[in-house]
Amino acid sequence: MKITFLVLNGYAMGGTIRTVFNQANALVARGHDVEIGSLHRRRDTPVFPLDERVRLVPIVDVRPDAPRGPYDPEDEDTSWHPYFPAGVSREEESRRRVSGLINYLREPREGILVTTRPTINLVVERYADPALVRVIQEHAHLSTHKGEWREAIDRAYPSFDALVTLTEDDFALYSEAFGDSVRLARIPNALHSLDVPRSDQSRKVVVAGGRMDKNKGFHLLIQAFEKVVERHPDWTLRIIGDGPEEERLRTMVLKRHLYNHVYVMGPSQQLDHELAKASIFAMSSRSEGFGMVLLEALNCGLAVVSFDCPVGPREILTNEVDGLLVPTGDVAALAEGITRLIEDEPLRQKLRMGGLETAARYGPESITDQWERLFTELLAAKGRTDGSPE
Repeated sequence: MKITFLVLNGYAMGGTIRTVFNQANALVARGHDVEIGSLHRRRDTPVFPLDERVRLVPIVDVRPDAPRGPYDPEDEDTSWHPYFPAGVSREEESRRRVSGLINYLREPREGILVTTRPTINLVVERYADPALVRVIQEHAHLSTHKGEWREAIDRAYPSFDALVTLTEDDFALYSEAFGDSVRLARIPNALHSLDVPRSDQSRKVVVAGGRMDKNKGFHLLIQAFEKVVERHPDWTLRIIGDGPEEERLRTMVLKRHLYNHVYVMGPSQQLDHELAKASIFAMSSRSEGFGMVLLEALNCGLAVVSFDCPVGPREILTNEVDGLLVPTGDVAALAEGITRLIEDEPLRQKLRMGGLETAARYGPESITDQWERLFTELLAAKGRTDGSPE
């Protein structure tokens, strides 16, 4: 099969990127022809490991030394502006990305096209060859799409061949919204491997990870850990990742005099190794499409405490079996959950073992089997078997 994934920024850190790279690596290992189109590029190399057989194609390259070409608003093609929500054409950077994607889709393509965010979905619906198998991999809750975005989505999504959600809750919501107008499936994210470094629970380290934006709630985690170190000053917190909130978080650590206890580490290309250096994983997100880094923490043998945010953590975790769930946004409850795991080693070990059993259900082989079955059925519905045009 020829399979193309479209992502916003394949060179950044984030759950969607990690997920797509895992899928691409697993599919290319089975002999499929896989490409990832990245609307954006700021780095020379991606953060996450990618099989050399997967083509990573930057659609718009904004590195300082990259050839950008002259930009003249007077010569800009604005014909696509009326077809999308107004915000898409408001900023120059957004306009360049959309124009670049339109040009990318005009090149001859074959097989299966998998999209990963609403802006990409809308462009693909209008400009991609309908002879392609077009699949939405939905990483956001339906409730996050509001106003003109929801109207645009309601119009566009039924023309796709399939819409795949990550969780059962999202599957139910999208089924209610779209009924039989588009084929729906639920396929969770896959771990890249079940053979990873594992924590031995000996280190007095709590770890968190992900893109540093407001939704991840790392500022709440820092507030919670301030309470933790009052009772356990020998424990430290490491936050792995980068993003727009990084400097704010560093400043917060300094102002609260937590510089000996909280470390904003930056991104890592060896996330499994960094996770395995800790004993506890904490998730402070306001919402999660799935919670990939949480699943990776379970796979690395960490005891987990997480906000019970919609929708990923509550679908992955069973409270008191493979993790602790505390009320979303409740800093005191998050601090108490971390403290409880620090002070109760038998509980930590119990959750560790339960977490390893949970992680095993998300191994790459079984999830890749599900994607292959779906792609094969969608190709057959279009009268093809190998991902090539008729």
